[in-house]
Amino acid sequence: MGGLCLFVLLCLFGFSSQKSTPSDASYVAAVVEYEVRADAAVNLQNYVKFIQDAAQQNADIVVFPEMTLTVRNHVEVPINGTLKDFPVPASHPQLYDEVLVTLSLAAKENEIYVVVNLEESVDCSTGDVVGETCPEQKLYLFNTNVVFDRSGAVIDRYRKINLFGEYTRTPALSSDLGIFETDFGVTFGHFICFDLMFQVPAIQIVQKHKITDIVFTTMWFSELPYLTAVQIQEAYAYSMDVNFLGAGANNVQVGSAGSGIYSGKAGALVSIMPGVPTTRLLVARVPKVPGQVDGTGIAPPGPIYNDPTEQDNLYLLTDSSLPDHTTRLLTPGSNNFLLHDTNLTCVFSLVMEEGTGENAPFYRAFAHDGANLYSKRDVGTVGCLVAACKTDDLKSCVYRPKEDTVKIQELEVKMIYRRQYNNTLKCNDIEYFPISIKKNMFPLEPSNFTYEEDQIQNGDYEDQLNKLNQDGRVQITNKINLPQTELISFGIWGRVFQRDGVILKNFTEDDVKRYIEIENVIYDKAKDRSFLKDDEL
Repeated sequence: MGGLCLFVLLCLFGFSSQKSTPSDASYVAAVVEYEVRADAAVNLQNYVKFIQDAAQQNADIVVFPEMTLTVRNHVEVPINGTLKDFPVPASHPQLYDEVLVTLSLAAKENEIYVVVNLEESVDCSTGDVVGETCPEQKLYLFNTNVVFDRSGAVIDRYRKINLFGEYTRTPALSSDLGIFETDFGVTFGHFICFDLMFQVPAIQIVQKHKITDIVFTTMWFSELPYLTAVQIQEAYAYSMDVNFLGAGANNVQVGSAGSGIYSGKAGALVSIMPGVPTTRLLVARVPKVPGQVDGTGIAPPGPIYNDPTEQDNLYLLTDSSLPDHTTRLLTPGSNNFLLHDTNLTCVFSLVMEEGTGENAPFYRAFAHDGANLYSKRDVGTVGCLVAACKTDDLKSCVYRPKEDTVKIQELEVKMIYRRQYNNTLKCNDIEYFPISIKKNMFPLEPSNFTYEEDQIQNGDYEDQLNKLNQDGRVQITNKINLPQTELISFGIWGRVFQRDGVILKNFTEDDVKRYIEIENVIYDKAKDRSFLKDDEL
């Protein structure tokens, strides 16, 4: 059996041994990047060790990734049944699965909040189950987060609403959000992987319920140029202005990697985007007011960069909608122009030098107001972007150069679109995110860019904006603060939620085939990975 490569990151110094309290200005969080392994017993042992390690570094909460615990097995989590009367599985081991008992005991012994993700079962095959909804008489499987408090009690259960394929599982039968309170004065929201892409829960949980701290369990498949793992985690934390605890499954052969702890507009307190098989504990002190890291008294370690050669091993998808974007090739020197697509206007201002080296990238500007297809679900998207390409051919985008560079002296991207609010859901119908990726697969640090949103006054860009409604128009600007030589992409990406599920009918058969081709690559690579022996992983 292959050995587990365990790297425990000692990020913090000078922690008090005292647990965080409601009066403290900060708390200590830990997340685990965990390599996918087939042996559930080994996974459980490793989880207990990480809980101990996190507690030794005075973490108040530790978060594990999506579907890296119970690979083959499923677990009953009767939070509306037996757990109401006996909430601490460690105290009643005869009533619960070994997984719940072991994790409950670890949380209790180490006095730490623990968030894990597992495959949950509800057996409705013989009729109704106490505390559960049983639309049919069958075995239901759910992708579920389970939260333990310091006493080992199960205090919350959240079922994934938006499945990414996962055809053996059922989406949550209700839109209940995952929310739990802690004894250190922080209320957390939590959701799972693909949920990040959707209005419910990812936007609603913050804007309706005023949640400032998010727990995220994920097995993300990174996609250039908008949706690589650490990039979108940090962008979500920035735009939503929340603390974000992201724990990622690690399987670089299918593009799964990336974890971090982020604090609003301060960016990454600590993050990794490894290109090699990795299991690692990340710990950081988190300010209770997102972005106010100066008040913690401890300098966060920030992103942990890899050996650049290691990144070549991380499989990366490319957005299959790029051929549908309106695009323009950029040239050395000054570039100032507009691109339109449907109801979107993108304004680009850029100054770049001639590339150095034979393999220096070309750059293109992109504008897109339409949709993309993820796991056969069409979702509304909008984007204004500058991206690196290997040649002047659109098909060569997006490109990650290894050595040769182009120096971009100035770069400003403006998106002219609209802002809408959903009075029923009590959250935005459109949400925007600052997007950037460097050659090392990390986004620009917040000090290196300026991102702003302004209402557009009548008359501004009037000749270019005659397609847009006068009400609700916004201008979003993202610009670099310093010259850059390693940018792969930079711009603004948005989700237009009210268009979800209505675009697919307008796609041609060829469109659908092209959009799902890239998904099939993932499934072909991943379908048997979870069931290999440990020494084959």
